[in-house]
Amino acid sequence: MTGYSTMKILLTAAAILAVSANASETSDATWQDTFEIDNYTMTASGENRYWNLTPGRFVVLGSIEPDSTEFVVITVLHETELVDGVETRVIEEREYKNGELAEVSRNFFATAEETGDVYYFGEDVDNYKAGEIINHDGEWRAGTDGARAGLYMPKNPVVGMRYYMEVAPQSAMDRAEIFETNATIKTAAGTFDDCLVVTESSPLEPDDESYKRYAPGIGMIFDDGLELLKYGERRKSERWLIEFRIDDSKLPTVAAEALHKLHPTGEVREVKVELRRSHARYAIETFVAGEQWDVEVNDAGEVNRNEQD
Repeated sequence: MTGYSTMKILLTAAAILAVSANASETSDATWQDTFEIDNYTMTASGENRYWNLTPGRFVVLGSIEPDSTEFVVITVLHETELVDGVETRVIEEREYKNGELAEVSRNFFATAEETGDVYYFGEDVDNYKAGEIINHDGEWRAGTDGARAGLYMPKNPVVGMRYYMEVAPQSAMDRAEIFETNATIKTAAGTFDDCLVVTESSPLEPDDESYKRYAPGIGMIFDDGLELLKYGERRKSERWLIEFRIDDSKLPTVAAEALHKLHPTGEVREVKVELRRSHARYAIETFVAGEQWDVEVNDAGEVNRNEQD
């Protein structure tokens, strides 16, 4: 990946470029926060190169460490929602930390037919702890409490663009800064060319920055240490289960110890991560004396299944 110091040099050289494909020029010190949405025909569909609104598309981002795991499933739903008078596409994010559901957000997007730019109209947020919703921090909707839609993904991103993705002064003011448009990024799911490199920040949290990468035809492939693990299309009936293989050496320590206690002489043949509606589990095939055993275990070391096949 390109180092951030190099990207900052690129930004300095390109800071005089337009901050949006459809906006007037701004200085290096300013960010675009107004958009001519009322002059566009907005649609809940669209195939932006880096942020596709086709229902069924999904990506799984994740990080698997010996003592912690985090997964995020981003799915374009077969649902729309009217927000500030605009029919928007719902994109759901489900975040799991150490095997338990941590957050579910429903994000609202629409494409300007005239430009191909994708605009962000807000999100509903449910934050979870121990299986219960504890708050809705971070949620906002355009048209409520002075909030306005922001630009999420320009059709033709240019190094040096700076724009607000969220314009909700009371709760959400995330903004994007484009550093590179042709990066080559390696992930667990493959290596991708012509990637978009973006840094996100917010005046509400001036010391916090978020680093994201997008691949053409796929979408987000990197988010603050979470890398692409799987991507594709899902039928509507497949919404509540995604599974993918990992190497047995990646099995977190507690889960691996639980497996070893069950079958200390077992030979692991396959490990799958299963992301379900409210939890994540590891489905493991292990062979003992030539016989296959199917084991399901979670990050806490709890065994949910241990059956001979």
